[in-house]
Amino acid sequence: MADRVENILGIEGVADRVRELEGEMSREEAALELATDFAEGRVGDYETDAGKIEGAVRTAVALLTEGVVAAPIEGIDRVELAANPDGSEFVRVFYAGPIRSAGGTAQALSVLVADYTRALLGLAEYEAREEEVERYAEEVDLYGSETGLQYSPKDAETKFIARNSPVMLDGEATGQEEVSGFRDLERVGTNNPRGGMCLVLAEGIAQKAPKIERYTTDLDEVDWPWLDDLIAGTVGKTDDGDADATEDPDEVDDGDETDDEPESAADEDSEPDGPLRPEPSTKFLRDLIAGRPVFGHPSEAGGFRLRYGRARNHGFATAGVHPATMHLVDDFLATGTQLKTERPGKAAGVVPVDSIEGPTVRLANGDVRRIDDPETALELRNGVEAILDLGEYLVNYGEFVENNHPLAPASYTHDWWIQEFDATDANVQALADSTRVDLEHPSSEEAIEWAIEFDAPLHPEYTYCWHDISVEQFTTLADAVAAGELVDGELALEPAPEVRDALEDLLVPHNQAADALRVAEYQALVRSLGFDENCDRTWDALSEGARAWSNAMKAAREVAPFALRERAPTRIGGRMGRPEKSEQRELSPAVHTLFPIGEAGGNQRDVSKAAEYVHDDVGERGVVPVQVGRRECVDCGEQSYETRCPDCGGVTEPRYECRDCEIAVEPDESGRAECPRCGSEATPTEWRTVDIREEFHDALDAVGERESAFDMVKGVKGLTSKLKTPEPMEKGVLRAKHGVSSFKDGTVRYDMTDLPVTSVRPAELDVSVDQFRELGYHEDIDGQPLHHADQLVELRVQDVVLSNGAAEHLLRTADFVDDLLEKYYGLDTFYDFDDRDDLVGELVFGMAPHTSAAVVGRVVGFTSAAVGYAHPYFHASKRRNCDGDEDCVMLLMDGLLNFSKEYLPDKRGGRMDAPLVMSSRIDPAEIDDEAHNMDVVERYPREFYESTLEMADPGSVDIEIAEESIGTDTEYTGFRHTHDTSNLALGPSLSAYKTLGAMTEKMDAQLELARKLRAVDETDVAERIIEYHFLPDLIGNLRAFSRQETRCLDCGTKYRRMPLTGECRECGGGVNLTVHEGSVKKYIDTATRVAEEYGTRDYTKQRLEVLDRTLESVFENDKNKQSGIADFM
Repeated sequence: MADRVENILGIEGVADRVRELEGEMSREEAALELATDFAEGRVGDYETDAGKIEGAVRTAVALLTEGVVAAPIEGIDRVELAANPDGSEFVRVFYAGPIRSAGGTAQALSVLVADYTRALLGLAEYEAREEEVERYAEEVDLYGSETGLQYSPKDAETKFIARNSPVMLDGEATGQEEVSGFRDLERVGTNNPRGGMCLVLAEGIAQKAPKIERYTTDLDEVDWPWLDDLIAGTVGKTDDGDADATEDPDEVDDGDETDDEPESAADEDSEPDGPLRPEPSTKFLRDLIAGRPVFGHPSEAGGFRLRYGRARNHGFATAGVHPATMHLVDDFLATGTQLKTERPGKAAGVVPVDSIEGPTVRLANGDVRRIDDPETALELRNGVEAILDLGEYLVNYGEFVENNHPLAPASYTHDWWIQEFDATDANVQALADSTRVDLEHPSSEEAIEWAIEFDAPLHPEYTYCWHDISVEQFTTLADAVAAGELVDGELALEPAPEVRDALEDLLVPHNQAADALRVAEYQALVRSLGFDENCDRTWDALSEGARAWSNAMKAAREVAPFALRERAPTRIGGRMGRPEKSEQRELSPAVHTLFPIGEAGGNQRDVSKAAEYVHDDVGERGVVPVQVGRRECVDCGEQSYETRCPDCGGVTEPRYECRDCEIAVEPDESGRAECPRCGSEATPTEWRTVDIREEFHDALDAVGERESAFDMVKGVKGLTSKLKTPEPMEKGVLRAKHGVSSFKDGTVRYDMTDLPVTSVRPAELDVSVDQFRELGYHEDIDGQPLHHADQLVELRVQDVVLSNGAAEHLLRTADFVDDLLEKYYGLDTFYDFDDRDDLVGELVFGMAPHTSAAVVGRVVGFTSAAVGYAHPYFHASKRRNCDGDEDCVMLLMDGLLNFSKEYLPDKRGGRMDAPLVMSSRIDPAEIDDEAHNMDVVERYPREFYESTLEMADPGSVDIEIAEESIGTDTEYTGFRHTHDTSNLALGPSLSAYKTLGAMTEKMDAQLELARKLRAVDETDVAERIIEYHFLPDLIGNLRAFSRQETRCLDCGTKYRRMPLTGECRECGGGVNLTVHEGSVKKYIDTATRVAEEYGTRDYTKQRLEVLDRTLESVFENDKNKQSGIADFM
């Protein structure tokens, strides 16, 4: 980590100092200690105080983010000193958008480090002017509404922070919107929101105030007492607790934002009238869009049933779902699909786990069945009339630790029951050893016998959802049983709707006969209803307490001859987020070579077309004016744009020249080159004519290829890098030949959704046992010799599993690299692959787009799922969890051979998503610590399940998590799991969202699924689609139509207004609109149909009607309006 921090910043001496401090203190404390080193000149070589503060701030952010993300170099623009009214100097830190990748804690501490360094240097505090304070409030609010903030402080809090911050938070302009008030301020350089500043103030200081206070109290040089009011929530309130009269009443907390707060137990002094439950949260339903279904409304019966545990392909922001469920929700859930969830976190990546319970459905013939295998689900899904229950939803304990969420009441499962049964006088070991007894799936007679004889709760297989029916339903069902009869060994009940509803709500499997509802496994049901073994009722009336309870749970416990647990007390709402991804990473549009060809290649950037193009100003075929770097050979002094001298083959270096004085200028340490004569900035680029035809044909000859070897070689219109260094055309020719394209830095990449896995079977990875042994795997997870492909093996932390698509893409990339080495560099080939088995054991880079560090991984197998499986530590080393994000992989040799900083865009964020540094070995202590909270046990203790009933704090429960092994000999091993799954790629290979066609088709499927799901209100879904998707889209498109530019169809020149001649002033071509009527009105008819079909509110229908009239007034010509005969009758 120390080396990464130094290399990404380029500040000598940082690595050594970080190593000295690592063993002595936390990273936060080390960041503050380094500030002292910068202030006193022991680290860094800075001549100004502003430079020292900037070095300290950048180093602090790099240290706190393990030197992985781009925030230290891209998220901090600069640090300057400015003057207060009294002439004293204060610090202003300019932040930029990429500071988001640092996270709130690092953002906040960067301000503290800036202040601490300021104090050490003897500089003054920032004295905010009142108009600047007001500007901060407006800006944060505008940025939050336009771009979005994870935490949005109230105006009073924003103003409070602005008045008290000892450092001025500043930043670059972001977005197109401008503030309406407090414009053109003297010390604020823009009227646009400053995105980086807004992030640091809101998600940093406002949200992370408690963490900052932890460190300010230990510093004598700085004092932030105002944090106390921010933490206490008293900002903007008077002494009596009411809102300050000067505060906007709309900003006062009205109690609607409780979703962000952890749920707590009910008031201990009040007598509960129902069971303890977490409060339902609707937050996950916000911003619902068309085509992505809701699977369950908040805490609604019939939704996912919370089950605690961790499967081997689970944990680290993932959700275990039965593959049968994935198929029955019309394939909208696939491995890797993102699920926006009600709890414990905000989102999770879906993983298939077939060792948990599947969904319960009602078929078209009236039968109710639980489906526990995907094959049966596929056979029956066309006949499914309703999904009564989505099945279990596996969440590991570590998710509750990470999200600081109180433990929600656990479902009663075999994991819990077997421990309770073992605590009785029963000889559980003898039963487990018996071939005639199945402890996990016993018969109803066995379950009843064990419960009564050993005074144990009834087995969960026969524990029904009594908490999901009312007391009235309970008595109705009891009356139906009393009136029923046994027919052919089955309980036949009257097929009344209220009886059917009760059975379905309880999730009791039954069949619909012609004249009765038949329950085959009826014994546990009738005993739980208070009937004896002869089906005679044993009670006359329920107690007052049972009748007053909010559900039938007390009633069942009162009349049953055995103890009953709540089967599924916690339901988890969820909706689909992003679909899974397994696709090659390409620029838009895709390019093969980073070689500029201007407009000569047309819209497709076709190099062969550019080679035949005749420019008006040049007149020679294939000769095109482009902007390229000005370089000079260090040996012969020849100037060119190439990195190797075309005359002598020597190395060339950038040559900075003043445009006015035409003299060479040497850049300073910061890279700035100022002309000594006129003071203007010298540049290393120039416009010159380049013979594209010659370059292209020379490249073809150099690598021995013909144009027939590919369809097209695509270049770029212009270079965006600072030095504008073109890539050799030969690389583009070979990429086109092998069907791969270049990313912005010259590498070839493939994106996959991140998913974790800690143990694998060679068979499911499509590799042999021999291959696994060659990789160093010699024992299975139990320490037995590895002989069979179905043995379970613990995965090593830098081993990765590629999707089939990634494997095919990397094979093509390997062929490209081999061709490049042999034909361009004149070296031996490196890979020489014949098929994808040759990829096993090869090294790759893994990298997340918000970082600037690559991590080395090793390919160990393949999966048909559209995801990239890897150890949680591998993902965490990229500062990722697995909640639906995707990252890229690239062949190691491709990255080493073709990556260059020279190609990176010279703009904000240009150095993000580029492998500026590399980690060859993962240190568990240096990864994102979210992975440390993952539990690593084979079972959860009985005490854990009991503590969930009290909604205990997760920290109060003793379950081993990965953090406990950090720094020990076992920090890379011992990742045990509670649940297995038979294959990592179960369920649909792709989500229906990706296989269905137009948006209307996806939306119709979404709403049809909502009708089938018991836990979903389809009218609410339709309402939200209109409110959150269609209406904003229609209004936004209408606004875009009114503000649009016009564009030349030939050269692409854009105009704010249509030229009066109707022709392009540059080339004379036709000029057309960029936003058209069809794109503006595309959803109005669909939205109106949905509103009518699903019975939305009259208000929603009226909004659509008003909008329709507005669209009509904009696009219909009243003078040429088509009329029908009905208009005259």
